[in-house]
Amino acid sequence: MKFFTRHFILYSFLLGCLSAEAQNCNCDFTIPLNTTTINGTSLGVQPGDTICLLAGQRTFLYFKNIIGDSLHPIVIINKGGAFNVMNTTYSYGIRVAQSRYFRFTGTGVDSIKYGIKILQTAPNCNGLSLDNLATNFEIDHFEIANTGFAGINSKTQPTCDGTANRGVFTQYSVSIHDNYIHDTGGEGMYIGHSFYNGYCQTCNGVPDTLYPHDIIGMRIYNNIIENAHWDGMQVGCVVEDCEIYNNVITNYGIDKVTSQNAGLQIGGGTTGKCYNNFVANGSGIGINVFGTGYNFVYNNIVLNAGQNYFPNDPSKFVHGIFCADRSTVPGSPFNFINNTIINPKTDGIRMTSTLSANNEIRNNIIVHPGSIGAYSNPNTSYVNLMTTAPTFVSNNYYAPTAAEVQFRDTLNMNYRVLGTSPVKDAGVDVSSMGVIIDYDSLLRFNYGSYDIGAFEYHPENIWTGAKSSLWNDPANWSEQSIPIVEDHVIIPGGTPFVPEILSGTYICNHLIIDAGAEFTMHPDATLTIMGNLTIQPGGILNNNGLISLKGNLANLN
Repeated sequence: MKFFTRHFILYSFLLGCLSAEAQNCNCDFTIPLNTTTINGTSLGVQPGDTICLLAGQRTFLYFKNIIGDSLHPIVIINKGGAFNVMNTTYSYGIRVAQSRYFRFTGTGVDSIKYGIKILQTAPNCNGLSLDNLATNFEIDHFEIANTGFAGINSKTQPTCDGTANRGVFTQYSVSIHDNYIHDTGGEGMYIGHSFYNGYCQTCNGVPDTLYPHDIIGMRIYNNIIENAHWDGMQVGCVVEDCEIYNNVITNYGIDKVTSQNAGLQIGGGTTGKCYNNFVANGSGIGINVFGTGYNFVYNNIVLNAGQNYFPNDPSKFVHGIFCADRSTVPGSPFNFINNTIINPKTDGIRMTSTLSANNEIRNNIIVHPGSIGAYSNPNTSYVNLMTTAPTFVSNNYYAPTAAEVQFRDTLNMNYRVLGTSPVKDAGVDVSSMGVIIDYDSLLRFNYGSYDIGAFEYHPENIWTGAKSSLWNDPANWSEQSIPIVEDHVIIPGGTPFVPEILSGTYICNHLIIDAGAEFTMHPDATLTIMGNLTIQPGGILNNNGLISLKGNLANLN
């Protein structure tokens, strides 16, 4: 097994205005509401400057010649509140062109998560367009909705004069993260060109083939994409150093347009990593892979791919993961490792690539593919190799029903596994391929042998207090579920909320209250601790309810 990676240089934009008093940014330029075009050259913008956008409503906004440098990027940020864009007549919401080394961020006010909002564009028009040789940029904390076409469209079209074409222009170091994109008329994100192998164009009256520019260095992470009418996310032409991770893509492909309804598409010319993504409840294939090879697809959860796509017509194929030759470099491998695929309309994983070699399909959980019974070999429904390319398939877990896997809470789409699950310790060590974490970013080798699927079983359920003080809210726990009898519960100090049980009866295995942590039991609350209770020095237990302790107490105060 071979692991391919390259170094990616991400800019650290350490902005003083991103503190608790974010709205008091040190603005070099403040753009009033009646300004719709910002030319950095005319304005006199210099590397390292901050451009502030006054809160309020605009129809559209166009930036050009925003040119920083690698050590001094230009920052564009909202000031005083949310910055909103809406229109039904212009060809975009916000456009940035002929620009490089900049960060466009909606973090100007701490209490507003998405401070830049593009809430409507005209039919067939994009929300945010990054084009005309734009490169070396970061886009974060946008909300984009109700666009005529893509939420974010990032690419420069190749031209007859060749100035934007492969070999002349290369886009470098792009980061798109922590955005909320929903209800888009086309793709949620359209990143890079679709036709890596070139497309036909008439130039000066003569038919020609134009090749789109390469992208080197791409990070797309922590984005939420909902209700995209076409693909949830499409990424193409990233020839080196691409990572797509921690994204949530749901209800994609609403229009059910064939070949335009995937959850996440790794398009032609793209290599690198796709991991820890949640892709669910769309009309098309969960993850399409049409890359060059050395693609590593791991720790992803793909749920219900294609279940609403002509449900009574089995000839309309939709797979959990699909891999085919579009731009495959002969002899390069595709790797599908530790994914959890549940209830696809047709096959779990289908591979038709014939140019690849030494492909690996290992440690995947595949549950209830819709093609069960359609093949003479029943395992073909789970992994369908329609190829003669050398492919190694091992340590996958196939189950006709989710109950056999022993997931933690399928009703709430929690596909972590219980300690009694047959997938626990049943995987093969794939650390040599760079797969060392699970979906929760926990180190797999800290918990014994590798497990199968996106999650590595671990006994700890750690209080995060991310949402409230309620013990019985799954959002407050690392396992995204209320503690159960096998859980080793840890309550750390310094969480946003401290845990309380107001009423009701609950259970866990061991319970540790760390230094600086506090836990309160109210009079109508009951907690059974099957193992030990440990209170670290400085930990506080306020018990006004009933604790039934089966093990030992260690109060170290």
